[in-house]
Amino acid sequence: LESVIDKVNTSKRNIFLSDVEEETGAGIETLIRLYNEIDNELEIPTEERVPIKIFVNSNGGALESALTICDAISLSSTPIWTINTGKAYSCGALIFLCGHKRYTFPNASFLIHEGSVNGRVAMDRNKFDNFSDFYKTQVIKTKGIICEKTLISEELYSEHEKDDWWFDANTALELKVADEVVTPEVYAKL
Repeated sequence: LESVIDKVNTSKRNIFLSDVEEETGAGIETLIRLYNEIDNELEIPTEERVPIKIFVNSNGGALESALTICDAISLSSTPIWTINTGKAYSCGALIFLCGHKRYTFPNASFLIHEGSVNGRVAMDRNKFDNFSDFYKTQVIKTKGIICEKTLISEELYSEHEKDDWWFDANTALELKVADEVVTPEVYAKL
């Protein structure tokens, strides 16, 4: 939580997400839970709750940590807005997609891909095979999240599955990756 707490404005419910490290998921999940508990204790109806805002400017990072954040967002009764302020790459894009309302800055960019495995090759063949099977299920999960929350069909996803798929804010709107491009009026509300 310490590594996350310096990236939070608690009074405005703003969380600033950069690279997703192993501890990032637990820290952000704790904050989302805390805001939900406060709203529940005060018996604030869901539609009247002050949104939690996650400002994304991320190269990505640890998939397991990102999935923790995705689950926390999906399970939150308090609305969560995600805002791409510059880049939502890899699992940063996955987290962005889970926002209940998704905003993008006009010049922000996105990267969707099936991910990569870092630092996990020092294992025997059997363990490698087990990990490989597990990783395949993780790739299927991420594909499911992407296709469920956007206009990206399984067919379109499959066309780009082996690529690094880069796109800008306008394409993000077309694909329903983002709901709205931030204007000066929207920026004032963020």
